[in-house]
Amino acid sequence: MARNKTFNIDDAIEKAMRVFREKGYEGASMQDLVDATGLSRSSIYETFGSKKDLYLVALDRYGDQAQDLTGILYGKGTAKELLLAFFDKLIAHNMPQSCLMVSASLEMCGHPEVKSRVQAEAAGSERAFYQLLARAASNGELKGRPDLRALAQFLVNARHGITVSAVTSDRQALDNIVAVTLHFLR
Repeated sequence: MARNKTFNIDDAIEKAMRVFREKGYEGASMQDLVDATGLSRSSIYETFGSKKDLYLVALDRYGDQAQDLTGILYGKGTAKELLLAFFDKLIAHNMPQSCLMVSASLEMCGHPEVKSRVQAEAAGSERAFYQLLARAASNGELKGRPDLRALAQFLVNARHGITVSAVTSDRQALDNIVAVTLHFLR
């Protein structure tokens, strides 16, 4: 007879996600995951399959949280207001740790399952930036007539750079980066 799971799977995923975010995939040992989640090795294997499977689930959860962040860009307000709110929340979320997706892109993108998740998250960000930029262009909020697709890609790159810089930079430096990044706005 199979035993019922007596733990909260969502809580275990959140705790594992924090371990992977702090230590990366390679740096996180199975013992680190056991210690963080409070689960036995056998419970982790029975529930998630393997360390890599748990990592993929953690990436999915992190991607869901990233969608919550990009949701800011679909709000009401000027492009500048929304982008400032977005980058403010991004910085607060990533100090003093980098983004799990960015870390995954550096450490694990040789694995197709990881690469597809990283690409999907970046594409979602690009879509959100693009729609905001299209609205800003129609409202006269942009300087000149920039290529909106290229500008959206630039903002994705800026997002990634800021999350990496958040590990070692102070808040003033990050705010300066955001100000320069948003120079294309009126």
